[in-house]
Amino acid sequence: MCPASIPDPRHTRHVWHGAVGMVRDVLFPRGCAGCDRPDTVLCEDCLHMFSGCRERILGGEPMVRVWSAAIYQGLVRHAVLGWKDHDDVELDTPLMHVVAEVTKHGLLHCLDRAANVYDGNAAVAVIPVPSSSASIRRRGRYHTLPLAYAVASALRSDGINARVSRLLVHTAGGRKSVQQISPAQRMQRVSGHIVANARIEAYGAGDGAVLVDDIVTTGATLKECAYALRRQGISVLGAIVLADAVVPRYDDDCNG
Repeated sequence: MCPASIPDPRHTRHVWHGAVGMVRDVLFPRGCAGCDRPDTVLCEDCLHMFSGCRERILGGEPMVRVWSAAIYQGLVRHAVLGWKDHDDVELDTPLMHVVAEVTKHGLLHCLDRAANVYDGNAAVAVIPVPSSSASIRRRGRYHTLPLAYAVASALRSDGINARVSRLLVHTAGGRKSVQQISPAQRMQRVSGHIVANARIEAYGAGDGAVLVDDIVTTGATLKECAYALRRQGISVLGAIVLADAVVPRYDDDCNG
C-alpha cells in the first residue's frame, strides 16, 4: 500500500510569514539563530556545526538506528530552540537542508541496495515524530513536518518511493520541555502514549518507515514510536534528527 501524500502546509504559511517578515526585518533586522551575527538566518559558521553525521543505536527490541547532524549544545542548542519554541520559521529552509544531507550520508549510505525498499512497488512512510496536542497548540504548527518533507525528498532522489505520513499521534498532555525533566519522567511521559492514527488506512502504512525528529535525548520517544509501528506490522529503517543531546564516545561520519 502506498502511503498517502499529505498536502504541504508550508506554502500558505510561508506567504504569510514572508510578508510579516519583510516588515519585521526593516524595523528589526534579524541576527543568526545561533550566534546572532547580523543580517543572516543561520550564518555559515553555525550552519557548519550541523554538518556532522553521527550514528547512535538505540538497543533493545526493536532496535532503532539514529543519525544526527550535531550535538545539542551551545550555539546548536540556541538555534534549535529558537526554531522549535520561538517560531523562527525562517530556519525551516536551512534545517531541511541539514536533515536531507544526514539522510543521504547516513541512512541511505547504510541501506542495502538490494533491500526491498528499492523495489518499484515498495513504499516508505516518512513519519514526523508526534508532539502532544498541547505542544502543537503552543507552537502553532507541527514543527517537524518540514523536516519530514525534506527527508522524503532525499529518499525519492535515491529511487525510494517515500511519502510523508502522519501515522502516529501523541495522546499525552503536558507542557514541560523534555530538556527540563528527568530520563524516568521522559519515559513515563511517552510510555503508551504514542499510538497509530485512527485513520491509518487513509495515511497508508507503507513497507517500512523512517522517523524524523528534532532532538534525541534518551531515545524513549523514538523507541515508543518504533513499538507503535511494530504493532501495525511496520518496521523502522532508521531515524533522522537534527541533534543528539547525548555526547557520543566517538564520531561516525557515516562515510566510512
